Amino acid sequence: MWFLFLKNWLILWWLSTFLISCGYHFHGRPSYFKPEWKTIYISPWKNFTTETFLGELLAYELRHKFAQGRFLIPVFEEAQADLVLKGEVIRVYLEPVAYETFIQTRERKISFKGRYQLIERKENKVIAENLDLNRYEIYRVPLKGATVIDPGREEALRLLVKDLAEVVFHEIIFR
Repeated sequence: MWFLFLKNWLILWWLSTFLISCGYHFHGRPSYFKPEWKTIYISPWKNFTTETFLGELLAYELRHKFAQGRFLIPVFEEAQADLVLKGEVIRVYLEPVAYETFIQTRERKISFKGRYQLIERKENKVIAENLDLNRYEIYRVPLKGATVIDPGREEALRLLVKDLAEVVFHEIIFR
């Protein structure tokens, strides 16, 4: 009986040694982050489009992502933060792709262009940036009643915002 226990431990030890030697490790705090960086301020993104709520919605989703990451705590005042994430929505283009009927949209094609910078607040130094953040997706949207003008637009934008928050978070973490 003890032989099975020892065999399982040897397999686990060999597998973990193999994975560590291949470069796999538990992901924690990014290596380029200083230990004194504990908080982040995420401002609503400047929005140069007609989608008025997109910048605020994107900032909200990014705050949620960083709160899930648990190594930077989002704060609501820039003066309390160690890092500041600022961004701009330059262009958003939506067009319906597929219809159930003429009024009910099934899929939306979205083209997004924006940029962001992660800045250390005390030294005003840019830590990470992407000046050419592009996203092109086709989203399936749920069918709603025909009472709404341009149905599926807000649902597609919400899906886009979730994807963008994920992309920005991963670009900053895995840089």
